[in-house]
Formats: sequence, C-alpha cells, structure tokens
Amino acid sequence: MRTLVEVVARCGPRGRTVLPVVRASGQLAVRRTGEGAVHLVATAFGPLGGDDAEVRLVVEEGARLSVHSVAAAVVLPARGESPPSRQVVRAEVAGVLHLAPEPTVVTARAVHLAELHAELGEHAELTATEQVLLGRSGEAPGRWTGTTRVVVSGRPVLHTTVGLGPGAPGWLPPVAPRAYVSTVRVGGPQEPVRTGVDAVRLPLPGGWVGTAWAGELHEAVDRLSGVTRERDLEVAR
Repeated sequence: MRTLVEVVARCGPRGRTVLPVVRASGQLAVRRTGEGAVHLVATAFGPLGGDDAEVRLVVEEGARLSVHSVAAAVVLPARGESPPSRQVVRAEVAGVLHLAPEPTVVTARAVHLAELHAELGEHAELTATEQVLLGRSGEAPGRWTGTTRVVVSGRPVLHTTVGLGPGAPGWLPPVAPRAYVSTVRVGGPQEPVRTGVDAVRLPLPGGWVGTAWAGELHEAVDRLSGVTRERDLEVAR
C-alpha cells in the first residue's frame, strides 16, 4: 500500500503557527492536536512487507511544527516473499521542527527501512528522535535499517545508516541489541563528546547526535538520557 502524508506549517498573524496543508492518504491519517502540532494515526494494520509511506513536512520561517504519533508502529511481514516495508520522512525546515513518533516495533521475519531526509535553512532548528524495538515480548527480532541525512544551508552535517537485526553486518552476537534510540539536534550550541554504557553523544555543527543500545527499549532511553544534558533531553521528548 502507498501512503502519503503532507503537512505545511506557516507563520500566521501575531506570530502564531498555522497549518494551511494537513492531508494524508493510505495507512495513515493526520490530525491537528494543537497550535503547530499534529499526530499521525494508523488506519490499518502494519506496515506490512511491501508497504511504502512518505511523510512530507514543510516548516516555513517563523513557524513551529511538532509531529507525533498516537501509538507504536508494529511492522509485520507479508505472506510469502515480499520487499521490505519503507517509511521516508522528507522535511524542508526554515523554522522549528520537532519530530518524535512513538517507537517502531519490528516483528519476527519483518524487514523495515526508515529514512529521514531533512534540509534546513541557516537559522532552522530540528530535533528528531527514533526509537526501535526488534521483536515483541518473547519473539525473535525482525530487521530494521535506518538512514538519517541532515543538510544545513546546502552543506551535509550528518549522513548515517544503522542496520539492526538478523543479517545486518554489524549485528552479531554478543553485540546484538534489540532496542535502539537516537536523537539528532541541530540549531543550538555544538556539544562535546559524551560516552556512557552503550551510549554516545557526538558533536555536530550547531548541535549533536546521540545514540544508545540495550536489550529493552526503556534501558536504551535511560542510557541516552545519561549522555544528554537534561534541558536537551526535554526538547527531544
């Protein structure tokens, strides 16, 4: 199934953010939940193998947009042979974008590709958090591959790909975490390197990127918080 979500945030009268475009089709609906805030709502099971979703976000100068989801996304395998499911977020940001969906759970035999492509203006701000759990309770893990690319004023500041689950090159016992959390923050001071147990925060021009791994999702979240300053963690939530 093909899914398309489009949201445009614009600075309106008296500096308030208005959303002139809010629309969706396919497996997702989108609902306004506040000034400059939307939630994605699943309208069908999945994603299933072969499903393709694209989320297009435009945040104009002076506007602020927060994007959340109402529940975890449970990735399921399709019957028989099928290509992976895929979700791509494409963001054009001149204002402030806060992207924090609920976790993605990749069930046994499922394969999912997640991509974030963000193009930021010179004074734009971005906070994007990804949470992934491989397998439900007592279930074998699925496979997840996530790619994040952030460009500021035409200059790439981050381009990374992480693969987890059976068959991923870097996922070999005993280094085979089921849970992964990542936050990228651009549009503030550059932060120094900080490390913890299976967690690291690395500097970016005008920000930072933090990642953590664990056997359970709440453990990974706690480990990321351990290498992240409290005020930045609150922004990322």
